[in-house]
Amino acid sequence: MKASNSRQFSSVAARTLKVVGIILILSALLDCIVLSLPGESSDLLNRGWQLAAATQIVDRGIIPLIGIALLMTGFWVDSSSGVSIERRNVGLDLRFWALLISSLLGLVYLSLVPVHLNNTRLELKDALAQVDQEAGQAEGQLEAQLKSAQFKTQVEELKSQRRTQIATLLEDDGKLQQALKSPDVPKELKAVLEQSKKDPKALDKFLEQQAQELPTQARNEIRTRKQQKEKELRTRSRNSSLQTGITSLLLAIGYITVGWTGLRSMGIMRFGRRKN
Repeated sequence: MKASNSRQFSSVAARTLKVVGIILILSALLDCIVLSLPGESSDLLNRGWQLAAATQIVDRGIIPLIGIALLMTGFWVDSSSGVSIERRNVGLDLRFWALLISSLLGLVYLSLVPVHLNNTRLELKDALAQVDQEAGQAEGQLEAQLKSAQFKTQVEELKSQRRTQIATLLEDDGKLQQALKSPDVPKELKAVLEQSKKDPKALDKFLEQQAQELPTQARNEIRTRKQQKEKELRTRSRNSSLQTGITSLLLAIGYITVGWTGLRSMGIMRFGRRKN
């Protein structure tokens, strides 16, 4: 009685593993096929679409492998419980098709590795060129602005405002002492405030020096933004290459190992051995 119940339970467990495995395999394959269909035929040559499709397919790559493992485990449970597995025709054996799909998926994921790495490299190259072009345009606009009369007028207005602010500060000894002790006030400005008591021209020299440094500061801001964007792009490209590339390679190894080992155990792939 116990043996009968145990065999019945094993049969139910094996059938459950097979059904769940088949569902996982088919649903994942359908999902990958849908993701591989471009919105338009021109999208096939679009590098951005290729990168997005490869990333999504790799992210879902573990699901069919789990399904194949569950399916093969179901057959193993049947074999362990004493259920004989007849195999008259290889084409009707679910194990053969599961292992064949595993082998094909392994080749697909293996081919995705160089394709994705190359697309990532080209995408980074184009993005860096775009950033360089935008920075060049910004510098060109800046140089044109620096030569305009409007910029000179703005500089004179800024100098006048700062001169008024500092002159007001110098007239109030309490605020002056507070500014000299404040950590938020730059050291250069503190030195000018102290020198202005003895030399009134020190303020004019300071304001003139600041006005002359404005173009350099503006150029440095453009270059700093360019460097930050380039760093972000390189980091993003590196992370994408490592994450998707390594995951795809691991999936390829897993699928090929399962598929080829299983087909060999079924006597379908002999790897050069001959039967005597």
